[in-house]
Amino acid sequence: MPKPFPKKFIERIQEILPESEWESFFETCTEPLPRTVRLCTNFDQPEGWTLHPVSGLSQARFLERTDQKEKPLGKTLEYFTGRMYPASLASLLSAEVLNAQPGEKVLDLCAAPGSKTTALAEKVGDGVVVANELSASRSKKLAANVDRLGLINVVLTQTDGTHMDTFFDQEFSRVLLDAPCSSEGFGRKSADFFQKHWAEHQIFQCAKVQKKLIAAAWQMLRPGGEMVYSTCTSSPEENEGVIQFLLEKFGAGVEVLPIDLRDIPHETGIESFGSDLFADEISENTRRLWPHLRSQTWNSEIFFLAKLRKVSATSRMPAEKKQTKNSSRILPKNQTAEILTRLAKRYGIPREMFGNPTVLERGGECFFATAAAAQFAIKNPHRRAGLKILDAHDQPTTEWALKFGDLATENVLELGEKEAEKFLEGLDLPLQEPRNFEDGTAVLVRKNGTCIGWGKVIKSGSLLKNKLDRSLVF
Repeated sequence: MPKPFPKKFIERIQEILPESEWESFFETCTEPLPRTVRLCTNFDQPEGWTLHPVSGLSQARFLERTDQKEKPLGKTLEYFTGRMYPASLASLLSAEVLNAQPGEKVLDLCAAPGSKTTALAEKVGDGVVVANELSASRSKKLAANVDRLGLINVVLTQTDGTHMDTFFDQEFSRVLLDAPCSSEGFGRKSADFFQKHWAEHQIFQCAKVQKKLIAAAWQMLRPGGEMVYSTCTSSPEENEGVIQFLLEKFGAGVEVLPIDLRDIPHETGIESFGSDLFADEISENTRRLWPHLRSQTWNSEIFFLAKLRKVSATSRMPAEKKQTKNSSRILPKNQTAEILTRLAKRYGIPREMFGNPTVLERGGECFFATAAAAQFAIKNPHRRAGLKILDAHDQPTTEWALKFGDLATENVLELGEKEAEKFLEGLDLPLQEPRNFEDGTAVLVRKNGTCIGWGKVIKSGSLLKNKLDRSLVF
């Protein structure tokens, strides 16, 4: 048996997989994943990119680039401007299986870094995705990815998901719980994972948290609503065992739904593990992906999926709706119209290109939001809602510029290749030829017609003061 794997891990895999698959599994579970991306609605394929189709995910592609050694994917304009999102296929699959519909209220309970949240947000349209992440650092990454894609229908919360049901009722149409786990799938991203980080005790610690999370998630799902539970680990305690726990806790109110994975290589759930015997509906309807089960159009890490329907309401205490001192408020129609008109005139953007957003104000800052996201935000505690368009000093934001700057015809500054590179590094730019702007004019900065941020022209038009969001600087 291969040396890089702990003995206990080998033994556990041998209890789950037939002997004929042991060798191929251990050969592939630390093999690097192919580069995969989700194409967003504004994607335009650049020269030198080759995209290959993926089974079961209409927007996902395997990606090959001629310049991948010279330029990391995170430093391409396609990434920076939110035209695509790098993500593992398994992660995108959980959002696909949830099958969110336009106008729905969806909860992504463990959301960072945002691959699932952003995919769900594109599906719900004028609905709302509530994206929760407990970790402050991971929540910041989640917010940056939501902003990069210019999404106005996402509300961010930052709280312990195991207690979230105390202030949310049975109100979500769908819930995605991609639970924190012992993360065996990470072996395909870091080959020394099993040597340095895998430990059997983590499985049991994770399972305790997962059971608390799924119970809380179930209490927030509306009757008739659906939930997807997923992990990137093989351990039955974190997979079938958690679904078994939910069935035992809520009984006939839980229905385990079949999952159609079309042409994606997979296995069904297992019937038993050790002394545990799982319900037939679990072993028949849940799905397991393995790294050695692959095809020309599918190649992923270890993954487990279960889809559940809430047949009937649960008996629970009413949620306590608490607001913070600095809560969001919906601006009146006249104030909203004034802001939209001002932005349209300032940058020569047709007013109708903004759509019909609700404008939220919080702490002097203004945000575009869908009506559903805005209504949720004014009724519930949250970290942030919608897309920030103006700061407290009435200045535009990087995220607004990235979303609407390509449409502007006024107060636009086009940069050449070298200038744009320096701008994306966060540098102020001396302008070789003074530009005809009044001192202090906020301009949208573009490269070949693509907006890459904003800045202020100062010193009689001879200097561009860089206002690019520091978290986005190359």
